[in-house]
Amino acid sequence: MSPPQHEYCGPGFSAAHLERSPARPASPHHGASSQCVPACRPGSSPNTQNCPVVCSCTNQIGKVVCTRRGLVRVPPGIPTNTRYLNLMENSIETIQADTFRHLHHLEVLQLGRNAIRQIEVGAFNGLTSLNTLELFDNRLTGIPSGAFEYLSKLRELWLRNNPIESIPSYAFNRVPSLMRLDLGELRRLEYISDGAFEGLQNLKYLNLGMCNLREMPVLSPLTGLEELEMSENTFPEMKPGSFRGLRSLQKLWIMNSGITVIERNAFDDITALVELNLAHNNLSSLPHDLFAPLQYLVELHLHHNPWRCDCDVVWLSWWLREYIPTNSTCCGRCHSPAHMRGRYLVEVDQTTFQCSAPFILDAPRDLNISAERVAELKCLTAAMSSVRWLLPNGTVLTHGSSHPRISVLNDGTLNFSNVLPSDKGVYTCMVTNMAGNSNASAYLNVSNAELNTSNLSYFTTVTVEVLEPTVEETPKPKPTVPASPSVFQPVFISTPTMLLQSTQTPRQVSLPTARGPTHPSASLDEVVKTTKIIIGCFVAVTLLAAAMLIAFYKLRKRHQQRSTVAVARTIEIIQMDEEVPEVPPARSGSSESEETGLALPTILKTRYISSSSSSSHRDRDRDRDRDRDRDRDRDRDRDRDRDRAAYGAHWTHNNLGNSLHRSSSRQHHQQHHHSLISTIAEPYVIKTTHTKEKVQETQI
Repeated sequence: MSPPQHEYCGPGFSAAHLERSPARPASPHHGASSQCVPACRPGSSPNTQNCPVVCSCTNQIGKVVCTRRGLVRVPPGIPTNTRYLNLMENSIETIQADTFRHLHHLEVLQLGRNAIRQIEVGAFNGLTSLNTLELFDNRLTGIPSGAFEYLSKLRELWLRNNPIESIPSYAFNRVPSLMRLDLGELRRLEYISDGAFEGLQNLKYLNLGMCNLREMPVLSPLTGLEELEMSENTFPEMKPGSFRGLRSLQKLWIMNSGITVIERNAFDDITALVELNLAHNNLSSLPHDLFAPLQYLVELHLHHNPWRCDCDVVWLSWWLREYIPTNSTCCGRCHSPAHMRGRYLVEVDQTTFQCSAPFILDAPRDLNISAERVAELKCLTAAMSSVRWLLPNGTVLTHGSSHPRISVLNDGTLNFSNVLPSDKGVYTCMVTNMAGNSNASAYLNVSNAELNTSNLSYFTTVTVEVLEPTVEETPKPKPTVPASPSVFQPVFISTPTMLLQSTQTPRQVSLPTARGPTHPSASLDEVVKTTKIIIGCFVAVTLLAAAMLIAFYKLRKRHQQRSTVAVARTIEIIQMDEEVPEVPPARSGSSESEETGLALPTILKTRYISSSSSSSHRDRDRDRDRDRDRDRDRDRDRDRDRDRAAYGAHWTHNNLGNSLHRSSSRQHHQQHHHSLISTIAEPYVIKTTHTKEKVQETQI
C-alpha cells in the first residue's frame, strides 16, 4: 500500500520526512502556526507549493514560519504564494540581493531579532505587495535606504533597537507610502539630518523614544503625522517651532525627558492635539495660556512633576477645571511651598495668593530706522506671562507665530529681520497673566533705504567696437574724441559711472564727457550719525583743552612755589646834611681793640626806590622778602668769616646790610687807624645779593 499523499506538497517527498519533522513553535506576532507537512509522494499535483524543511507552512493562508531555527541565511524554496514570512530569532547576518524576488504576494516580512549587519541594495526586489517590514533588534549601523526601492506599498517599517548612529537626509524618500515608522531605542543615535523625514507626507505614527536625543529634530515635513512618541530623551527646554508643520498631530507623548522649561506658545502649532502626556519631568510652572490654542485637548497628564503652587500656577488650576474632564489624579500635585505640598493642582484657588498684574520691565521705545535693516522693539516681562504683539495692520503675533520677517522672541522682544517701509506704524505689546493685563506701544518710523554702493563699480572696463570705414562712407572724426580708425585711444573719465549690462550686440558708442559728481541723498540716519560724530569730536577736544589747562595751571603753581620772582630794587644814597660825629675808640677790654677795623658812618638820610609787586601779591611778596633777608644775613655772616680769615680785619655793617669795597677799606685802614670817617671820596659798589636774584649796581 502506498504512503498517504499530502494535498499541498510537491514530488520527491515521503512519509519519512513527516516522521522526522519537529514540532514548530507558535509565531510571537501572528499567533500559532500550523505545520506544513512535507510528506508527499511522487506524482502529486504540479500546482502544489513546496515548503522548506526547516519551516512550518500553512498554505491555506500563505503563512510560512521559520523562527528559532538557527538560520544564518534565508532558506530557499519558500512558496511563491506566501503572504506572511516569519524569520525571527535566527542568526541571519546578511540579506543578499534578489533573495525574495519570487515572492510577489508577500505582505508581511518579519526579520526581527537576528544579527543582520548588512542589507544589500535590491535585497527586497520583487516584493511589490509588501506591506510590513520588521527589522528591529538587529545590528544595523545605518538606514539601508537603497534596499527600500520598489517597495511602493510599504506601510510599516520597524527599525527599533539597532545601533544606528545617524539618519541622513532623504533616508526614507524611496518609501513615500509609509504610515508607521518605529525608530525607538536607537541609543547610539547622534545625528538626525534636517531633511531626514523628507517625502513622508503620509506618515501617521513615528516613534523616536529612547534615542538619546537632546533637541527636537525637524519634523515639519510630516504634515500628516497623528501620533508622536518622544519619551525618555533629554529635552531641558521645549521651544516654539519644535512641532511646526504638525497640523494633524493628535497624540504627543514626552514622558521622562527631563523637561524643566516650556517656553511661551510652544504648542501653538499643534492645534489638533487631543492627548498630551508630560508626566515624569521636572516642570514646576507653565506659561500663562500655554494650552489656550489646544481647543481639542481632552486628556492631559501632568503627574510626577515638582509643581510650585503660586500665582504662576493659578491659571493652570482654573484651566484644568474648565477644560479637562478627567480625574484630578492625572494632573499632578503641589510640591512646594511646604504648606501646599500634596494638594492637587485643580484645588489651587486664586484666593489663596495675592497676585498682581504683570509688569513690563523694559517697555518698547519709538524707533527711527532705515529700510532693509534689522530692528527690535523690547517688551521684557516675567517668563510665565503671556506676550502678544499687535501690528499696525491688526495682526496679532505670539512667540509661536510664523512670519517671514517678524518674530516674537522668548523674552517678548519683537524682532524684524528686514525692515520695510510698509512696516511703519504703531506696535503694541500686550502682556497678560491671571491677575490682569499690561500694554505698551511704540512707533516705528522707516525711511527709504540708502544706496548701497558696495556692489557698484566706479571704474569699469568699457569695450568699444571700432568699425573700419568703408569706401562709400567714411565716418567723420568727432572733435571731442580724436582717434584713428585703426588705433583706439582710451579716454579716462574722472567721474564715477555705473555699468549697465545689456544682451545686445556690441555697437559703436560715444564715451560720456566729464560731469560733476553726483551723490545719493543722505538719509536721516546718516545725518544723525554724522551729527553724533561731530558732537563727540567737539566734546573730546573740549575735555582735552580743559585737561591741558589744568595741567598748565598746576605746573605754573609748582614753578612759583620753587622759584621766586626777582624784585628789582634801586638803592640811592643821598648826600649827608650834617657831619658824622666821631666814633669813639674801642675799649681796651674788648676784642675789637686788638684788631684794626673800619667803622662806617651812620647815614642820616636815605631814600629807597623799589618796584613792588602788584597789590594782589603784596602779602606773598612780603613773606618772600622776609625769607630773603634771613638768607642774606646768613650769607653776610659767611662772607665776614671768610674776610676775617683772609685780611685779618673786621668788617662793620651798616643798617642797609651792604659792605664797603675791600681795597678802599684797606687804604683807609692804613692812613687813618682808629680815625673817624667824615666823607667818602670815591664811589663804592653796594650789592644786593641773593641766590636767585639778579644783581643790580648803583653808584653812591
